[in-house]
Amino acid sequence: MAPSRKNPFTFLETLEQHVSEHRVSFHVPGHHNGTVTDHTLPSAFAKVMPYDLTELAHLDDLHDASGIIDQAEKALGKLYESKSKWLVNGSTVGNWSMLAATVKRGERVYVQRNSHKSVWNAIEWLGLEPILLTPTIERGTGIPTVVTLETIEQAVQEFPGGRAVMLTSPTYYGDMADIRAISNYLFSLEIPLLVDEAHGAHLIHPKLLQRSAIFEGASAVVQSAHKTLPALTMGAWIHYKEDIDEIRLKHALSSFQTSSPSYLIMASLDYARSYLESLTDEAWSSIQKSHAHFVLELKRAGFTVKVGDDFTKVTVMTYPKNGLVFSEHLASIGIDIELAAVDHVLFCLPLREITKQEIEHWIKLIKKAATHVPIIDEDETIFPFPQTQRVSELYTLIGNEQVQRLSFKQAIGFVSAETVIPYPPGIPWILKGERITEEKIRVLLEWISLGRKLQASKHVMIEQIDVIVEEF
Repeated sequence: MAPSRKNPFTFLETLEQHVSEHRVSFHVPGHHNGTVTDHTLPSAFAKVMPYDLTELAHLDDLHDASGIIDQAEKALGKLYESKSKWLVNGSTVGNWSMLAATVKRGERVYVQRNSHKSVWNAIEWLGLEPILLTPTIERGTGIPTVVTLETIEQAVQEFPGGRAVMLTSPTYYGDMADIRAISNYLFSLEIPLLVDEAHGAHLIHPKLLQRSAIFEGASAVVQSAHKTLPALTMGAWIHYKEDIDEIRLKHALSSFQTSSPSYLIMASLDYARSYLESLTDEAWSSIQKSHAHFVLELKRAGFTVKVGDDFTKVTVMTYPKNGLVFSEHLASIGIDIELAAVDHVLFCLPLREITKQEIEHWIKLIKKAATHVPIIDEDETIFPFPQTQRVSELYTLIGNEQVQRLSFKQAIGFVSAETVIPYPPGIPWILKGERITEEKIRVLLEWISLGRKLQASKHVMIEQIDVIVEEF
């Protein structure tokens, strides 16, 4: 490790000082402090480029931090009461690293069924054996929520020997698991609790009804700072406790992250931490009150609204009107939303006080967009979550299975050799190694006919899918 280089300035201040010195760049990146440009480069980009720096001695090294990055990560850890590390490749690399640090190839891990695709990709490439934990389905909306303690207890009893539990909390819709009860149960079994908390970096205030999982007993938590805080896209961080093997975790982070971390992303992470840290009790109160006022005005305007445990996630239930068309109307008048489905749309609210003028203007536009939205056709699917056993396992693939391509209808009953993901939210509808059911095919056909965006092989869009040829 390089010798400690303590700096009285923050990461952002040090970058600002470096740029103000107008230094000569005989190093990468190739724009050389923004001097390699022409008239076609927008002025906003030209102003930013000098801050896009590299691992100079006084700017520290993310993978061997001992200076300003180390100081910034320690400040972050103090805020979250943990050890913390910056991530420049999003929560994806954090999910990979948590799993790699706690579960070895061939070992068993208990995983929430509606986990993000990054979790399933990690499980596949790390060679882990997943036990699927089905979340509860919310009555009235049909939206999948969280995994209960009872489901985890059942999984441990039916499939013993798991090395970790991997949960998502809060979910895309802001629902949060009972992390305290789950972590207490797992602690007695010496099973670490890993939490994909991509949408929960802001949940730190002591008076919140439910806080970040890192305060509730989780062993490791990954958060996408860029999703709910003022950080640049891909900016994330990981928090962890003493029961995580720090050597394995650091090795995983160094292996999976880029060796050329973006100083722009890291600067935004330092600012996001500072912004969150600066929020007073009064500011938190004003933010929550303004969000509640926005929800109240939505309801007064005649909308049915679901607010998750995370107050920044607001779902407008559009049934019997078509939520996909509603989202198009919103976009046409300048309102871009997080997610749309046939029967609902999801708003992610900013972590700041929303003014009364903004609320009045937004409600006016939203009401306008809702006019002339068609009723859902009888043959349009309401995107149900796959109905499976509360606890189940995937077909174990070893890599040399015989694969054949079948039509959707022919594939019913076979084990899928590929994953199909509606995006957003990025939660797999069909998992590689999962048996294909009639319901999954029915819904998939509806999505294709409606033009829903799918992350899948091209042949899936012409109603074909690869399956495993099973030998009996």
